[in-house]
Amino acid sequence: MVTGQRMKAEDRKVLILEKAVEEYGRVGMHATSTERIAELAGVSQPYLFRLFGTKADLIVAAIEQHTARLRTAFRAAVEQRAEGTSPLEAMAFAYLSFMDADANALRCQLHTWAAASDPAIKDVAQRTYREIWDDVVELSGAPADEVRDFMAQGMLLTVLGSMDLMDLFGDPAPVVADLFGGTDDSTQEAQ
Repeated sequence: MVTGQRMKAEDRKVLILEKAVEEYGRVGMHATSTERIAELAGVSQPYLFRLFGTKADLIVAAIEQHTARLRTAFRAAVEQRAEGTSPLEAMAFAYLSFMDADANALRCQLHTWAAASDPAIKDVAQRTYREIWDDVVELSGAPADEVRDFMAQGMLLTVLGSMDLMDLFGDPAPVVADLFGGTDDSTQEAQ
């Protein structure tokens, strides 16, 4: 990757993690090739290992970065939502945008959850899923049954989106509006 300008180390690290998500999402943990990730990122394989140590450490860092992006998207959606839009509705639409932007990232999530029994992935899989769940609870203030419904719908969308089968779900916008739409708690309390 010759750009005429040297990439900053932090930017290179982000690029490597993006390529790791891409490769991991495409083929899963055990088939992921560090050689391929290095090639996609335009770095040497020894450099990749100097930064991350092992393939498992690289995949863990990629999962963490991917989760951080999703959590940031949820937080921004809630903070910037239109008046009368519930936090769950705002996060649901943010997730739909997240899905549209990169279906392969959904496959990364599925590989992570599927590999949760792998000692190299178990801790990060549990921790990052719990972080997302806790954010949804915190940001929405919704009762437990609504959070479960939100997470269940998100899981269904993840599975269908990763397999390019969104036609089975149909247009998610009316479902989101029906399940999670309406006013947020602060608007209801003010009335």
